[in-house]
Amino acid sequence: MTDTLTIARRFNGPHDSGNGGYSAGLAAQLLPKALAVEATIRAPIPLDRTLRVHPAGDGIDIMTDDVSGRILIMSLQPTHLEAPNVQSPGLQAAQVAAHKFRDPDDHVLPHCFVCGPNRDVGDGLRIFADWLKDPSGIENPNAFRIVAAPWQPVPGLADSSGRIAPEYLWAALDCPGAFAIDKEPILLGRMSARIISRPTTDAPIVVVAWAKGHDRRKHFAGSALFNEAGDLLAFSEQTWIQINAHAPPKEI
Repeated sequence: MTDTLTIARRFNGPHDSGNGGYSAGLAAQLLPKALAVEATIRAPIPLDRTLRVHPAGDGIDIMTDDVSGRILIMSLQPTHLEAPNVQSPGLQAAQVAAHKFRDPDDHVLPHCFVCGPNRDVGDGLRIFADWLKDPSGIENPNAFRIVAAPWQPVPGLADSSGRIAPEYLWAALDCPGAFAIDKEPILLGRMSARIISRPTTDAPIVVVAWAKGHDRRKHFAGSALFNEAGDLLAFSEQTWIQINAHAPPKEI
C-alpha cells in the first residue's frame, strides 16, 4: 500500500497539530468497505507533512515518513456502532444553546478548525456547542445534559458529488464531545464514527453531544448530527484524555 495523506495547517485542532475528527475522517476513507471506523490517535497529528499508510490486519496505521524513524500517528480499523438513543432537540433549541457559547478569551483553543470562535466564516466550521436550555435561555439542571449547536455548512465543504465530504462530518462530530464532558483541557484519544447519510450544504445541521462517564483521566462521550427534519445523519463514540495543558503555539 502506497497511500499517503497530508493534514493541511488549516485543519488544526490544538495549536500545531491536526484536529482529531477531521484527520481521522480523512484517513477513514481509506477503509471504504467499513460501515463504521474506529480511529485511535497515538501521537500529535503533524500538519503539512506527508503521512504514509501501512496495512495493519483489517485496518491501517498512519505513520510519519521520516528518514530518522517512523512515528505511529493513528491506527484505524472497521468497527460496529449502534445508533444512539438520542433525538434532535430541533434547530431553534440548538440556536438558543449556541447563543451562550463562551467568548474567545474563555476558549482553550480559539483557533480550532471546528469550534474556534476566532476562525472566520468559510474558514472554520464554527460549531459552538453549549448546554441545551429552555426557551427563556435558562439551563434546566434536572434535564438530561446535552450540548447542541446549529451548523450551516458552506459550499466549499462539498465534494464532487455535491454532498458534504466525510472528513467534515467527522470533524463536526468531534469537538462537541469535549464540551459535553466539560473537563478542559482534554485531547481526543479515540473516536469511532458512522455516517448514515451525507447531506448537501443547502440546509443547516443540528449537532448534539453528551457525556458517557469517565475512568480516571479517560472521559467518554457520544455525538450525533441531524438534519432539520430530525433524521439522524451521523454519530460517534469518543474517548478523551484529560491533560495538564495544551502545548503552546510554536514560535515561527
